[in-house]
Amino acid sequence: MKKALLLMVVAVMSSTMSFAQLPAGSFGQDFTITDQFGVSHNLYNYLDQGYTVYLDVSATWCGPCWSFHLSGALDELYINHGPAGAPGVSANTSDDVMVIWIDGDGTTTDADMAGTGGSTQGNWLNPTGTAIEFPLANPATSLANSINDDYAIAYYPTIYRICPNRIVTEVGQLDAAGLYATLEECPPAASQANDPSMLSYNGDLATCGNVDVAVTIQNNGTSPLTACTITVTGGTAPLTYNWTGNLSTYAVETVNVGSVAITGATTLNVSITSADDNTSNNSTSAPIAFAADGTTHVKLDILFDRYPEESSWSITDDAGNVVASADYGNAPVPADNSTKIVDVYLPSTGCYTFTAVDAYGDGFYDMQWGAPSNGHMYVTSVSEAGGTFSNIWIYDGTYNFSEAAAPSSVSTVVGIEEVSLTTGVNVYPNPANDFINVAYGLTNNSVVTIDVINVVGARVMTEYIGSQAAGNYTSRLDVSNLSAGVYMLNVTINGTANTVRVTVK
Repeated sequence: MKKALLLMVVAVMSSTMSFAQLPAGSFGQDFTITDQFGVSHNLYNYLDQGYTVYLDVSATWCGPCWSFHLSGALDELYINHGPAGAPGVSANTSDDVMVIWIDGDGTTTDADMAGTGGSTQGNWLNPTGTAIEFPLANPATSLANSINDDYAIAYYPTIYRICPNRIVTEVGQLDAAGLYATLEECPPAASQANDPSMLSYNGDLATCGNVDVAVTIQNNGTSPLTACTITVTGGTAPLTYNWTGNLSTYAVETVNVGSVAITGATTLNVSITSADDNTSNNSTSAPIAFAADGTTHVKLDILFDRYPEESSWSITDDAGNVVASADYGNAPVPADNSTKIVDVYLPSTGCYTFTAVDAYGDGFYDMQWGAPSNGHMYVTSVSEAGGTFSNIWIYDGTYNFSEAAAPSSVSTVVGIEEVSLTTGVNVYPNPANDFINVAYGLTNNSVVTIDVINVVGARVMTEYIGSQAAGNYTSRLDVSNLSAGVYMLNVTINGTANTVRVTVK
C-alpha cells in the first residue's frame, strides 16, 4: 500500500530529517555496520568487488516493515544471488548481490530485534522458524542517525538499490524476482582505463533568457580521471568546457559548465566529447522552460490529493532568494482533497522561478493509487483587472513529478503599487534589523495607520496612530519578530495609502 506508514514515521523521527527520500541517481555514502553475528560489513568494500547492494532501512516496531520482512523477498534474493561462499548462500548463486538490513531507530534494543522487547513486531532474527543469514544490523544511535541523514530516510521501510558505482535508487517493496530485475539498470563495473561518465544534469530548468549549466560527472574508469571536454548543444550556440581535476575510480564532481542563451523552450544536450574508452555513458539532457511575461500578482489555485503533506512550493528571484513559499507538511496540514487559493505579491519586476515539490514523487496523480480523482495546481499571473494575464505552470494532476520549475518574466506591477517617496513618507534604516523608523508629514489634521504586508498579501503588523495635527512625525516600529524578507509598508493617511518596499534582515 502506498505510503502505508508515512505519517506515523515522520511523527516519531527526528525533526531535523528531510521529508523526502534521496532522489534517484544520488551518490551513496559509505558506512560500516556490525551484524547479528558480530561480523562487520563495509558498503564500499562490497561495491568495489562488483556487488550491487540492496539496503533495507526499517524499524522493529514498524508493521509494514515486518510484513515485508515476513515475505522473504530479501532472504530469497540473498540466497540465490548473494556472495559465493557467504553463510546461507546457494552454491549456484549468481554472485552479484549483497543484502544489508539496518534498524534506523537508534533506540531499538537487542531484545526488540529478538522479539522479546517492548517495541517490536516479532523476532527479526528468526521470523519464520529459519534464522536470517544476511546481515541484520542494530547500530548505536549516532550511527543510525548518520545513516538516516546520509540516505534521507523519511519513512520505514525504505529499500534502496546501490550500484557498484555508488549510485542510489529507491526500488520499494518488490518480491525477490522484481528486486533482482532492477540490477539490470546498474552500469557495468569499471573495467576500462579512460571512462568519464555523465551522471546527471544539475543546472537551471527554467529561465528568462540564459541557462546556467551544471552537471555531475563520474570517473567510471580504472585510472584516475584528470581531464575531459564537455559540450552543450540546444542553445543559441554550442558551449564547450574543458574540465581538469583528479577523480579516482567512482569519484564524482559537480561541474559548472557555463551559461547558455536560449530564446524559447528547448532541450539542452550535454555530452562528454573528448577521447573515451566507453561512449555509452557520455550524455544527458534536460528540458528547459522559458519564461512567459508576467505580473507582480501571482495566483495559486491548488486542489490537493489525499496526501497534501507531501506538497511544497517556492518562488525565487533571479538571485536565488526565496520571496514566497509554503510547506504543507508543516502543521496545520491541509485536509485531504481540500482546495487553497494563494495570492502572492512579488516585491518588484524581474525574473522569478516558481518551483513545486512533491516529497513522494507522484505529484497529485492520486488515481494511480485508487482515488476517484486527481489534484491540480494552476499558477497564473493576474492582470490589473483581476483576470489571467498569463499561465506560469498549469498542472492537471495526470502525471508524476518530484520537482517542477517554471519561470516568469515580470515586467508589470499590479496589486500593490509602490509610490514615490515624494509623497512625504520616508523609511529608515532600510534594510532593517530590529526597528524601522517611518517619517511622514501632514498638511492638515489626519488619521494615520501603518500596516506591514508580506509578499503573499497577508497583514503581519498594524500600528494604529490615530488622529494627528498638521506637522512632521516619526513612528518607530519593532520588526524584530518578523522573518527576514521583503515587505510592503503601507502608511494610510486619511484613507490614502502610501506604500514603500522595505527589507527585514
